[in-house]
Amino acid sequence: MAEPTLAMSWGEIRNLVYQQSLGGGATGYTDETDADKKALIDSMCESGLRTVYQPPPVGGRVHDWSFLYKQDSIVVEDDYSTGTIAYDHTGGTNERQVTLSGGTWPSWAVDGMIEIAGVDYAITTRVSDTILVLAGNNNPGADVAASTSHNLHKDDYDLPDDFGSIIGSFSFAQKDNAWYACKVVGENRIRELRQRDFNQNFASGDPQFAAIRAKNKTDANIGTRSEVLFWPTVTSTATVSYRYRVSVNKPLGANDYVAGMPMHAETILYSCLAEAERRMDGERGVMWEKFMELLTSSVMRDQQDNKPEILGYNADDSEGREMFSHHRLLLYGSGVTYKGQGS
Repeated sequence: MAEPTLAMSWGEIRNLVYQQSLGGGATGYTDETDADKKALIDSMCESGLRTVYQPPPVGGRVHDWSFLYKQDSIVVEDDYSTGTIAYDHTGGTNERQVTLSGGTWPSWAVDGMIEIAGVDYAITTRVSDTILVLAGNNNPGADVAASTSHNLHKDDYDLPDDFGSIIGSFSFAQKDNAWYACKVVGENRIRELRQRDFNQNFASGDPQFAAIRAKNKTDANIGTRSEVLFWPTVTSTATVSYRYRVSVNKPLGANDYVAGMPMHAETILYSCLAEAERRMDGERGVMWEKFMELLTSSVMRDQQDNKPEILGYNADDSEGREMFSHHRLLLYGSGVTYKGQGS
């Protein structure tokens, strides 16, 4: 697929910024042999991109670019209750050890929860195909006899490395025969529902609520990542689709085309030129003014091009509420949202 001829590659942007800031020719960056000068141009252009993708307010409002929206899906795992278990709280081969008889722990077990006698417990280690270790602060507290039934389930899933923020709700594949979309609520709401053990009020194995939260950062070499928490407990395999705002990676090659090309080519270019101007002159000037003028136009165009013609049916949904629909949650606490956000 050919790019429109007015699109600018990453190499062309860097050459133009080099020409403007360091007085080089039309291919100045390409021909430059000074690594420090090239690193400076790279830094200024990358900063310019970040400014476009996280733009300053226009008309008092911060804009989310439609071209940074992406669709993805998650396959949620079926629960696992094959075989029986025994729990050895202390003194065994492993402290807080769960031993499975008549089955094999799935590979995802360490990311799941195990239900024993109606209570969920966190897993810290999958030692082998038949042995798990429970968390020190979340376990039965005493031995559990052999031949006890269990239910292993995974309700929390990692989101992509480039995940920025969720757009709308989670939905299911048609083959999963789910009636409701999975609504996004606050993370504290999911914890409350799990604490109160409302799973018994929902017969469906399809999650009806989800929350997004940042994962605990444990590795200095990895930035912040996010995960999704589903409720009620996932009890059947399903494909869950969603849209999210992308955290953009920087371009790597001179022939790469950055997100937003070619529709917002001038806005992207002048953002890079404005950053070069600020660093070289020590203050904002005409390039910044031009960038803000172009940004205003780009924001208006992006809003106009992706504006829905119909927002949907305006109703209170009272005629469609079922005993076991997501509206039943209102019986147990707040379900209020404001401007698309809620708990």
